[in-house]
Amino acid sequence: MDYASGKVLAEGNADEKLDPASLTKIMTSYVVGQALKAGKIKLTDMVTIGKDAWATGNPALRGSSVMFLKPGDQVSVADLNKGIIIQSGNDACIALADYVAGSQESFIGLMNAYAKRLGLTNTTFQTVHGLDAPGQFSTARDMALLGKALIHDVPDEYALHKEKEFTFNNIRQAKP
Repeated sequence: MDYASGKVLAEGNADEKLDPASLTKIMTSYVVGQALKAGKIKLTDMVTIGKDAWATGNPALRGSSVMFLKPGDQVSVADLNKGIIIQSGNDACIALADYVAGSQESFIGLMNAYAKRLGLTNTTFQTVHGLDAPGQFSTARDMALLGKALIHDVPDEYALHKEKEFTFNNIRQAKP
């Protein structure tokens, strides 16, 4: 899809519903970008990491891509945001979702509200990170529309997507 015109340049099974997996993080990034743009949060805000964002304490996160956050850690919104976008950090998704919306469930509500507003008619989010969940699906067409919206609506957020690596807590991780 051409960003400027919205014209589809090539497609194949564009409306087939599939599990979006880590592409879910594009919407997580979009919601965080909107919260930053609206002044609801700042990149310098410090977030206290809760137990649900701790990979060792959350069975759903074991073996997945994480930033290696620990309960009680104080981490900036900027670092968590980079952890989501560059490292595909599922723990960072949980921490920022809790910070932005008070809970993962409320953040998922925001994700689905934005999906509706953006015309993503074949997308439903059930998690903030994209790990397997019944009823979570999207299409290539909807993901292309979301990418276009990310570029247009929150360009500062989009700019982070070009980064190739990120070091946090002396652990260097490259983009998967």
